[in-house]
Amino acid sequence: MKTKTVHATAFALIVAGALGGASAAHADLVSGSIVGAEGHTSPSCRRVFLKKADGVVLTFRIPASSGGDGILSVALTALSTGRPVELAYTPGQTTGCGSEPGIDYVTILAG
Repeated sequence: MKTKTVHATAFALIVAGALGGASAAHADLVSGSIVGAEGHTSPSCRRVFLKKADGVVLTFRIPASSGGDGILSVALTALSTGRPVELAYTPGQTTGCGSEPGIDYVTILAG
């Protein structure tokens, strides 16, 4: 009986490790306006600058994944049109370049 518990616990730990602790991650939302975007020779180092209503400017990285170009295109559209955005990111989850969090998704809001 004890062996089954040990095996079940070990299996759960292996699965949690394989998922990278994804169950513990959560996305935070922040709203504001995109006030700048920066390209880079390394795709994971691309940055977006978001200005919140209180004037604070936050910096985020655009992931180098296949969805990263979609995030970049939405961010550039928001920048060029001046429309407000809602941006989701997971605190502490970087793109591997710098310490800024990577963007999970970005939504253009009605002005």
